[in-house]
Amino acid sequence: MLTLGGKSTMLGHWRIALRQAEESARAGRFDEALAMVNRQGVADHRLAVKLRNRLVLDLVARASRRADADDVPGAIADLNLAGQHGVAPDVLAAARLRLAEQVADEVRLHLDTGEPGRVVEMVEALAKDHVGGPTLRRMREAAEAWQLGLDEQRRGEFGLARDSFDRAERLAGDSAAAPLSDARRDLAARQEASKPLIERLYAALSATNWGDTLAAAEAVLDALPDHPAARQARSRAWQQIGGLSPNAALPARADRVANGPVCEPRAAADQDDGIMILDIQDRSPRWPDAALRPVPKSGNARLFRANAPVRQVDPQGPGGRFLLWADAIGGYLVCQGDRVVLGRAGPEGLADVPLLGDLSRQHATIIRDGDGYVLKAHHPCFVNGRRIDTTSLRQGDVIRLGASVELEFHQPSPVSASARLSFVSRHRLPVAVDGILLMAETCIIGPSAQAHIRATDLKTPVVLYHQDSALWCRAAGTFEVDGHPQVARAPLGPTSKVQGDRFSFSLEPLATRSDLT
Repeated sequence: MLTLGGKSTMLGHWRIALRQAEESARAGRFDEALAMVNRQGVADHRLAVKLRNRLVLDLVARASRRADADDVPGAIADLNLAGQHGVAPDVLAAARLRLAEQVADEVRLHLDTGEPGRVVEMVEALAKDHVGGPTLRRMREAAEAWQLGLDEQRRGEFGLARDSFDRAERLAGDSAAAPLSDARRDLAARQEASKPLIERLYAALSATNWGDTLAAAEAVLDALPDHPAARQARSRAWQQIGGLSPNAALPARADRVANGPVCEPRAAADQDDGIMILDIQDRSPRWPDAALRPVPKSGNARLFRANAPVRQVDPQGPGGRFLLWADAIGGYLVCQGDRVVLGRAGPEGLADVPLLGDLSRQHATIIRDGDGYVLKAHHPCFVNGRRIDTTSLRQGDVIRLGASVELEFHQPSPVSASARLSFVSRHRLPVAVDGILLMAETCIIGPSAQAHIRATDLKTPVVLYHQDSALWCRAAGTFEVDGHPQVARAPLGPTSKVQGDRFSFSLEPLATRSDLT
């Protein structure tokens, strides 16, 4: 009787579970229904197997209805749930292909309105959920070719850009005809407009006129923001101008340079005892030399003390900042602290990374947390378009501060906690650098994609690293530090100049934040 009673109890258990699963399915709670069907002691029963097969097919059918109602996330969730609970692979593959064709019209709309980046993003997101097909694949290839053309155009590689646009047009077929035609016209206009600017840049470089070089480089970068020769020339010009006397020739007028220097000396009578009065002609001043320090003054002018003593901060110390100028590569602001404040540039600024933009003085903080980084917002901040208060940063995240200042986060090396911030928007620092390094224990300069600073001419990487509270350089073979030969490794000082086989860089210390207020 006990055995029979046990069987009766078990029999009642699976019947109750199946009845509850039926009720949950009728209410649209398929995840709950499947959980009941898969209970121990129920899952292997013949009726439970039959019900489970019916439930996953119902999920596939509901996914199709959700897609028709433009509920693509809901459709994907239903298909994923059906896949987890054993729907036939051919049924699932056909459903996903059908869904891909249903969402293709929405993806094509972004292609038709000239948003190739959005198309790539959408197709990649769908692919992560195994939703794809020939139509989406072809649109993605068209969008990638289009985006590549835009990137090549920004570098001034007009022939390659034209070829990429041709390929995008072939792949897109009847889609995106109008915006691709507009892209071609813009390409031709930029090529025509930039030709004399590039000629002027190379002429200034040949004459080693650093004031004209800076002006010409800024003009080229206004038209072609990623032009490699102009970026290198701008960095080199700032290095040279920073070492000149206060009365040395700078670009003649600010309005000759798009986004260029906006401070111009007044008459010589206004100069006295090493003090220069500079008119501020724009809200975005650039200070090429850390020795030209703003001093508050009434009116529309500020007082700058030329060659004023600036308390040098040892870049080897924790929390220090310094500039790293790498010949033929570019300049970088190196921040060594575990907490780095991003904010508005200016004499009253309190930011470790002062940006020329409409920001608060302390807009956000990046905090190194072990081997990762966390962004903490003090004022409106967005990561990949989503507003955040505090979030962990991942490779490739785009950080937007305020309405328009954008930086991209990179942590390229799996063996180093150091990271790099590159500029996405046109907002820059007061000193013309190419990026910001958040240096932990090491900084890698090398030819691979895992280097923090890419140097394609190097055969082997050069590594900066901390040891015993000092900053050291490690490189293969022999090299020079401040004119003295070294082998394999050597300590660096605050203003060291390093010269080796196919590499050369120098360090420049910065004042503390309080010294800039």
